[in-house]
Amino acid sequence: MVFGWVLQQARARVRDRENLRFERTRVFGRARRVFVEMGHRLHAAGRLDDPRDVFYLEVEELMAFVEGTATSTNLRGLVALRQAEFAEYHAQPVPADRFETRGAVHQGNRFEAAPRPASTALPDDARIGTACCPGIVRGRVRVIRDPRNAQIEPGEILVAERTDPGWIMLFPAAAGLLVERGSLLSHSAIVSREMGIPSIVGLDGATSWLQTGDLVEMDGSRGSVRRLSTEEVAIGAHQADGAGR
Repeated sequence: MVFGWVLQQARARVRDRENLRFERTRVFGRARRVFVEMGHRLHAAGRLDDPRDVFYLEVEELMAFVEGTATSTNLRGLVALRQAEFAEYHAQPVPADRFETRGAVHQGNRFEAAPRPASTALPDDARIGTACCPGIVRGRVRVIRDPRNAQIEPGEILVAERTDPGWIMLFPAAAGLLVERGSLLSHSAIVSREMGIPSIVGLDGATSWLQTGDLVEMDGSRGSVRRLSTEEVAIGAHQADGAGR
């Protein structure tokens, strides 16, 4: 009886949690519509060059402009400043791993990952990442950079720089998952564990090291990946053919 009561309460709380997430998403959507409309009105009033420039402004700046408490009413100038800053950010290389800062974040910091000690134990055809879900898989990889309209054949190993909820439809067909960025608590790791898909994250340079069609062997327990040579592929196919006979 106690177990039944706990189970019932757990199901109800899980339902409430998912309903809360859904309602939160609806609030985000409605708020976005409000700011899009503000962008159109400011554009019509000659304050913005484009309605979507509103997304370069902070909420406080928009509300202060409406209420008459803004420090600066030059919205077009603020947008130009933010666009220039974003262009600088876009030109900067993205760190392959976590980086650390000292003192004032935007003063004297290069936002580069700490150098890792070179590993002499690994050959050129092998890489080590963070093991997320156990399982040894041998198969061809499919490198995907954009999940929209992407396709993956059953049995292929999905290789990506990072994933988010928009990638979830590709996971069921994948025999394994190799992700360039992420940790044990990243989206890729959590979903792959829930679905039981062997996975490795934090695999530096995975999308440039591997190409679609490469045959690899991955070990989700150890976090190791090895790219197989043409000779190994031929030997494996010969052994499989012999076993079939």
